[in-house]
Amino acid sequence: MIFWTSVEGRLAGDGRIRVYIAAREGRIWRIAMDAEGHPFAQDEFLRELGDHGATRWPGGTGSGLLDAAAAQVEDYIAGYQIEFDLPLEFEGTPFQVDVWKALMRVPFGALRTYGDIAKVIGHPAAVRAVGQANGRNHLPLIVPCHRIVAAGGKLGGYSGGVSLKKALLAHETVILARRRERLEAAKDQASIRV
Repeated sequence: MIFWTSVEGRLAGDGRIRVYIAAREGRIWRIAMDAEGHPFAQDEFLRELGDHGATRWPGGTGSGLLDAAAAQVEDYIAGYQIEFDLPLEFEGTPFQVDVWKALMRVPFGALRTYGDIAKVIGHPAAVRAVGQANGRNHLPLIVPCHRIVAAGGKLGGYSGGVSLKKALLAHETVILARRRERLEAAKDQASIRV
C-alpha cells in the first residue's frame, strides 16, 4: 500500500513551496515539489504514483513514517533541518543508486559538479551518466540533486525547473548565513559574560 502526504511552507526569500511525499513498504518512495515558477498539482503527483492505490495519510497523529518525513521537510523549510534521516527506497540501476547516495553526502548549502560526483563514485569519465542519474532522482530535496551544477558553476537542468533549483540554493544560503549570525551573536554574548 502507498500512502502520501504534503507539506506547505515558504522558503527563505518568501517563495512558496509544497512538497508531496509518498511512502511504500516503510520507506520514502517518491517526492515532488510545487513552487512558484514550477507548478506541480496534486493530481499530477497522484498520476505519477500510478495505479498503486495511493491513500492520503491521516497526518498529524505524530506516528508513522510520513509524519516523520513531513516534520523533517517542515523543519527544512523553516531552516532547522539541514539533513534528513529517513529510510529511502531507491529504484534504479546500481550506478544510479551510487550517484544518489553520493548526492546525499553533499552538505547543506554546498555545491558540487557532475564531475565531482563522477569521481566520488569511482567513474570519473561518467559525467554525462551522472547528470542523467541526477535527472532520474525520484526523491528530490531529500536526495539533494539541486546542489549539483555543471562545470564552471552553471545551473543545469533540474526536474523541478531551474527557478526551483535557484530558490532551494538561495534558501540554503540564507539559512546558513542566519546560522552563522546566531553563532557569532552567541559567541559575543559568551565573551561579554566572561
